[in-house]
Amino acid sequence: MRFVCLSLLLVGAAAGQALLVLTDANLVDGAGAPPRAHAQIVIAGERIQAIQDASAPPPAGAEIWNLHGMTVIPGLIDGHVHLTPAASDRALWRTLRFGLMGGVTSVRDMGGDDIVLAEAARRAMPATVASPRIYYSTLVAGPQFFADPRPQAAAHGGVAGQVAWMRALTPDSDVRAIVAAGKATGAAGLKIYADLTAELVERAAAEAHRQGLRVWAHSAVFPARPSETVAAGVDVVSHSVYLGAEGMQQPPASYEQARRGQGIDYASSPVDGDALTRLLRLMKERGTMLDETLFVTNTGKRGESDPIWLWTVAVTKRAHQFGIPLVAGTDHFGDPAHDHMPNIHRELQLLVEDCGLTPLEAIHAATAAAARAIGIDRDYGTLEPGKVADLAILRGDPSRNIRLTESVAAVMKAGVVYRK
Repeated sequence: MRFVCLSLLLVGAAAGQALLVLTDANLVDGAGAPPRAHAQIVIAGERIQAIQDASAPPPAGAEIWNLHGMTVIPGLIDGHVHLTPAASDRALWRTLRFGLMGGVTSVRDMGGDDIVLAEAARRAMPATVASPRIYYSTLVAGPQFFADPRPQAAAHGGVAGQVAWMRALTPDSDVRAIVAAGKATGAAGLKIYADLTAELVERAAAEAHRQGLRVWAHSAVFPARPSETVAAGVDVVSHSVYLGAEGMQQPPASYEQARRGQGIDYASSPVDGDALTRLLRLMKERGTMLDETLFVTNTGKRGESDPIWLWTVAVTKRAHQFGIPLVAGTDHFGDPAHDHMPNIHRELQLLVEDCGLTPLEAIHAATAAAARAIGIDRDYGTLEPGKVADLAILRGDPSRNIRLTESVAAVMKAGVVYRK
């Protein structure tokens, strides 16, 4: 499959901006509005200038694409990926190109090598580079977490727990300095990972907000339970499956215990029980978003009848019913060597087919909601005048069948078109 980049940024300000009109399209705006039939989208340079009825006369001199029978949606955002450590720089860029061509125009990386990520994010930002934009985190966790081989692999030759973007936090830590060093790597948010008390979670979250970072956390930081993580004021919690620690009399003492043998007792946390009901109400009151990561919980690990998978589906469905904003994230972006499309498409299918969201609600989770989770919703996430022209042109209508998000004919990144 070969894609060609067609740049629309052809003229300077003195000559005016290049104009492209996508007309007679079915428009899904990402904000949750019903699809708009026979829409016309006027794109000037990198931004959407107008959205109007296809019967309106297009601007003089514009290039016009008739998209009769096709649907335009915002560029998808995978709200939870891990891009490093990649096997090689070439492998990383092959994966990023695969993501963009699959309709993904931005990603939120939730823990990795920030030296690699900072350079990749810089290179990926221009519209003429075939890659999603990359927004990444700096990370804190308790000292014992850094015995895990994964953070060491992302330490860029340093010592996990001591590098700027991956720091061990204790009661004696200078939290202000740790957050400032992490922010200096270019991170968009602080990820609060594991093995921290509720008091340390609260200190880290408050300081990150004070320094202008978004705050992202595992839904249970162990031993801090989910309600303590939410009460600390984090913006987004990740992994529906970890919400099961809420009803336990004594949650696992560490992330490692939760993963190995001494894990979460889901029987103590019925989805419709008092503990989960109080937690979901607290999330709703606080405006806490849930990055559910259904794909990684299910795929390759659990069958459709697995009780933990069924619990995860049920709690995600109930969170949605409570009005808690869901953020579509995969935890595993996808591999062009064996995946035909980025895994965000499968995440959307799980949200609709297993958790009961409508297709428009699922698309919202991977566009407007994901942009808000990252903090980029002023410019991205929906199709409306003034927003950056990030979009995907589909051969089918995903508002009727969510699987048709995979029918990508072309992708636009800030006014630059990539098509077969």
